[in-house]
Amino acid sequence: MSSASPLLWLACGLGVAAVGLLRFAWSLPKRSVGWNASAWVALAGSVILAWNGEGAWGVAVAGLVTMTVSFLALAIAGATSPAGRAPASNRRASMLPQPGEPKRIGRRIGTFLLVVVGGLCASIGLAVALRGAGGALGWNEANTLVLGLFSVPIAWAVLASIILMQTSRRNQIVTLLVCCLPALPSLLTGAIS
Repeated sequence: MSSASPLLWLACGLGVAAVGLLRFAWSLPKRSVGWNASAWVALAGSVILAWNGEGAWGVAVAGLVTMTVSFLALAIAGATSPAGRAPASNRRASMLPQPGEPKRIGRRIGTFLLVVVGGLCASIGLAVALRGAGGALGWNEANTLVLGLFSVPIAWAVLASIILMQTSRRNQIVTLLVCCLPALPSLLTGAIS
């Protein structure tokens, strides 16, 4: 068994730095796009370095180190944070309205349809685009099909998170439409057969 490459060590360090940057960015009184972006770029750089150093195994190791550090940071923050002063609401993650508030059933159904149905359709569109891109790069059919199939649940989970974090219905719909755009060249040219 050979020792880990220097790129893997650098990737682990970059992952730890990314957690520190995110923790710092989230502790600021006002949201800082620059600090958040630098943290996510550092995290992406960690994955790229780990992949170049040791492949999938390196990404797994760097990810494990990064997740362990983030767990420790959150555990320390949770243990040292003061108790809240406001009484807890009886609301469970905004699932139930407070007494006297409107139920907004239509809005809830619309959100469900956007996240589940729209998110699935957009993730399938991204999978079609990835499969078409793989075919354009000369990959064989089995590899492009597996790429497309594996990308659907990942894209769906990411899209669901993004859509649920947005506050405006317009932004949610625009996000779904933009995610469907990459599939148009593959569908229009008939690259997917």
